[in-house]
Amino acid sequence: MKKALPFLPIAAVLTAACLGASSGLYIKGVGLSGLALAAFRMGVPFLLVMPFVVGRGRGLGLPGHRKALWTASAVNAVRMLFFILAYKLTAIGNAVVLLYLWPVFALIFDSIARRQNPTLAQVGILVLAFGGVVVMNLHRDFALSGTDLLGSGLMIAAAAGYAVTAIIFKEALKEVHETDTLYFQNGIGALIYLPFLVMELPQATLSDIGIGLFYGLVVGLIAFGLFFYSMKRLPLFQYSALAYSEVAFGVMFGILVLGETLVANQLVGAVLVLGASFGAQQLRQSPQTAD
Repeated sequence: MKKALPFLPIAAVLTAACLGASSGLYIKGVGLSGLALAAFRMGVPFLLVMPFVVGRGRGLGLPGHRKALWTASAVNAVRMLFFILAYKLTAIGNAVVLLYLWPVFALIFDSIARRQNPTLAQVGILVLAFGGVVVMNLHRDFALSGTDLLGSGLMIAAAAGYAVTAIIFKEALKEVHETDTLYFQNGIGALIYLPFLVMELPQATLSDIGIGLFYGLVVGLIAFGLFFYSMKRLPLFQYSALAYSEVAFGVMFGILVLGETLVANQLVGAVLVLGASFGAQQLRQSPQTAD
């Protein structure tokens, strides 16, 4: 049993990536505004975990981490709206490439914060993973015209914002419970966006409301609960590299749910992404990467 435990964080991040890969389907498939959808995405997990966090007397955060947690919450509130609007404004293929710039931002920011230079192995795996994302989307239209330009800019900003919150939460998780990170990840955003949802609900269909609730539960609560579980137990670099598997899961959703076909470059890109994930798993066993 003890031998299996080290693999649980890896299984958790891969499961979370699979669930997170469905985000684009929710965003593209409902008739709700970006503000209302952000309210579902952030409000559902926030309201569900709030009784547990407040009940433990940590509604304001653990002393010594409050400033960082509330900063991450504010950054994530802006980041989430940018993320949703980007998917609404630009093609999914273009958006997913820009979204997966976040581990590159995270590696850069983390190295700066720790005053450490990334190793050659770390850079190589990040390049391999990002290269896989690019290869998977070579058949798509990357032209940045009209709303594509705005959507692409928003996704780049969202990727940088996610990197900032990942670093903050990674540090906080050394002492803070995963439930607390869910609370603060969504807190400010939920308080900001829920009033817009209340105003929009009378015009929303039951189908859109159901999808919004399901989006918040599956992605906001379950997927990110697993993400934080793995983030607490894995080096940030390995966590980032494993998260690239979300792209491969996204391709499978496209085939199984939307009836899309898998072209050659998508297959090659998926192999590169999964190869990078495997490389990160092997790298974790190396003492040079231990946190």
